[in-house]
Amino acid sequence: MVALNEDNIEEFIRKNKDKIGVYHPPESHFERFLLKMNFEIKHIISIVPYIIRVAFATIIIFTASIIIWNNFIRKDRDEVTLRNKITSITSKVKTLYGKSKF
Repeated sequence: MVALNEDNIEEFIRKNKDKIGVYHPPESHFERFLLKMNFEIKHIISIVPYIIRVAFATIIIFTASIIIWNNFIRKDRDEVTLRNKITSITSKVKTLYGKSKF
């Protein structure tokens, strides 16, 4: 087999210049092409339900892992959190200035 390079390709084009513009594929070419495209589209569509299931399972596992970590594994769950501090400060401010401002 001959290694293709720029010179070989140019030579091939010069020799076959008259054949390049008039070549037409066989009649069955377009039908075969459409069949292959249809098969590929069906293949992609058949994968979609599995992708949706995997995404749904991933979301459930992620949510469950956050809940389990937050309620059982986290070491500082009994300590005061930022949310508790903010709530405490806002309640103190409400009692000092009245509830109408917040």
